[in-house]
Amino acid sequence: MKMVKNIAIVALSTTFMFAGIGFHMATNYSTLQADEVTVGNSYGVTYGLSASASVGYDSKLGMIMYFAAPAGATLRLGWTPPIGNGDGTDTDNLATSTSLGIGYTWWQGGEGLKTSLTTNFDYVMAPGSTDEAVQATNTTNLSMVVGFGF
Repeated sequence: MKMVKNIAIVALSTTFMFAGIGFHMATNYSTLQADEVTVGNSYGVTYGLSASASVGYDSKLGMIMYFAAPAGATLRLGWTPPIGNGDGTDTDNLATSTSLGIGYTWWQGGEGLKTSLTTNFDYVMAPGSTDEAVQATNTTNLSMVVGFGF
């Protein structure tokens, strides 16, 4: 009987542990304002905090907070980790940036392993510097995302 109780507790706690977790892979089109668009991939994970808010990490944009917006859209606020050889914003020459974006999920399907197709557009605000010659420029990032979640 004790073993059945332990199995039930583990099964129940597992449903809470994996509720609201999503994984994604994306194709990113960056520097859309430049002559040559940069194309790359990113991967990430998202944890659902509530019905209208999530927190996650994307390998391109860093930590991202997601909030429900009108018409089924998602408001995205991101913070990238410090990158070495930045623009000299501190004594270690590290630079971080923030992003503001909006996303829309075009398709969702599946019962157990839910799949989704999403398009995101983010405006990445580069850090400032006291020296105008080394200030980084703001960029944009358009991503096409395939997501898998529980």
